[in-house]
Amino acid sequence: MIVQFIEPTNIVDLYPLTLTRPAADLRCGILTLAEKWVFDLNLKREEWGYLPQTHLQHNKGAFEPVAEATVYIVGNILPNETLVLAIQSLKGIESVWHEGSLIAASAGAYSLLSDAQFNADNILDSAAFHIAAKNITISVAKIDRPFSLFVLNGKEIDNDFKRITAHRHSSSLSNTNRIIGAYPIFMEEGAKIECSILNASEGPIYIGKNAQIMEGCMIRGPFAMCEGAVLKMGCKAYNATTLGPYSVAGGEISNVVFWGFSNKGHDGFLGNSVLGEWCNIGADTNSSNLKNTYDEVKVWNYTSQKFELSGQQFCGLIMGDHSKCGINTMFNTGTVVGVACNVFGTGFPRQFIPDFSWGGAQGFVTHTLAAVHKTAELVMPRRQRKYTESEKRIMESIFGLWAKLP
Repeated sequence: MIVQFIEPTNIVDLYPLTLTRPAADLRCGILTLAEKWVFDLNLKREEWGYLPQTHLQHNKGAFEPVAEATVYIVGNILPNETLVLAIQSLKGIESVWHEGSLIAASAGAYSLLSDAQFNADNILDSAAFHIAAKNITISVAKIDRPFSLFVLNGKEIDNDFKRITAHRHSSSLSNTNRIIGAYPIFMEEGAKIECSILNASEGPIYIGKNAQIMEGCMIRGPFAMCEGAVLKMGCKAYNATTLGPYSVAGGEISNVVFWGFSNKGHDGFLGNSVLGEWCNIGADTNSSNLKNTYDEVKVWNYTSQKFELSGQQFCGLIMGDHSKCGINTMFNTGTVVGVACNVFGTGFPRQFIPDFSWGGAQGFVTHTLAAVHKTAELVMPRRQRKYTESEKRIMESIFGLWAKLP
């Protein structure tokens, strides 16, 4: 089987997080969505790839398509055993559907369905209507909005923990730590934890390769740290939180997904939130995750270009890649910060900060590309990464599409 991950038709609903990555590259739990499928389908690296949005095709190293795919999977779908079995059995011109939405298709079906835009209503009047369809009736989880990532994160930590740790043995925990609860704790090689409290009463705790938990941290599972991640001294990390690779967290965090390579190293509260790559949260920054009225939170939607009800009572900060905020920044409930923003100053900034914005509550201007490139070139080597020409071209493409203040 050769798998190509394709974009969902609602890809813009997932902006700003999918402005810089395919939907299948979103992280929920410990793994990205693509990594979950690769694990469950037992694929080798040369057996899968992405078919991303046009502007992301500049990044050949990270988001390359795979030649001669035999199966196409919609990238915002979370795998389960029923879906995996259905996809493994695809042959000829067959596809898998759930409630009128495409899940996956064989290569033959994909060539017909692409003309029908994967929409069941359009298919009725097309040749694609005659494709053999396997309708899945069980519940199918998908990432429809950025906040879906933290909503589903606790369950996905548990699912990924089982994937990653099955038939393996954890490294030993130091006896300086206090362990509570019956769920398992798994430490990869090179991980370091001293003088901390790990409470696994409500879910498992996963500590990735070479990750570090400094003294005095308090952690409640389900919780996950990926390779090279760091919890600073005295950090309070609540349930359903994931630190992606080489992220740093301190202060108080609750139900937060860090994609990776991002920093919140100081005191301040962040809850029910998602941070992309290369973000930095200034010291003493706080984000509200609950309205004073306890009402449902409204969140900016890139498709409708307006605030929409989220269905969530708790929703904090959604921040796109390469965005930063200064010390003592205060984010209101349900704030969305776009790609490559620089937020600073006193007071609460607006609840939607467009991509490439520079400023704060007193007003914003458009951040220049030259300044964005310069910062990325200084930041990324701190994690032994280089800001590549491909990444520059992606930023330039996004700038052309979205660098405007409403």
